[in-house]
Amino acid sequence: MTEKMDRPEAMAERIRHLELSQKRTSNPAKIYQRTVAPTVRGKVYPNFIPLTTPLTSTSWDGDARSTTAKTLIDLSEVFSVPAGIKAVLLEVAARDSGSAGVETRIRFSPNDTANSSAMECYLTGRANDQYNVSSGICPCNANGDIYYQITASDTNSMDVYLRIWGYWL
Repeated sequence: MTEKMDRPEAMAERIRHLELSQKRTSNPAKIYQRTVAPTVRGKVYPNFIPLTTPLTSTSWDGDARSTTAKTLIDLSEVFSVPAGIKAVLLEVAARDSGSAGVETRIRFSPNDTANSSAMECYLTGRANDQYNVSSGICPCNANGDIYYQITASDTNSMDVYLRIWGYWL
């Protein structure tokens, strides 16, 4: 090995190899995609846009809600995310005044199928009016929107905060 490295052509070849290695990794976007791109069930999602300040909405800032069938949230209108996004990273904080005695939850999904959920905040059995916080990824429908469904203990008994910490393009 020493003999090869002492020869000028071997040294020149080694330098060319190192320069090529640098060129291959000099694109920061590609380095980001290879090293820190989020994965879900083994699939890489390189177009994730993380947010250091969550997106919030006055429609989802603790207002009292009742049992609701699947209802659309137009994310571009309500949270100002780009239209047509693929998924969102949600944080949900919810409480219900009667959660200790009955089934209570809020569900999120990309479809309007009753009782299906990609992510939910489950409150059943918790002390009444005690917040539970859940975070997760919810895929969006083709328009970049999601649906929610609420099972509350009574009329206007569930308070819900919803924040978006990132989204996939």
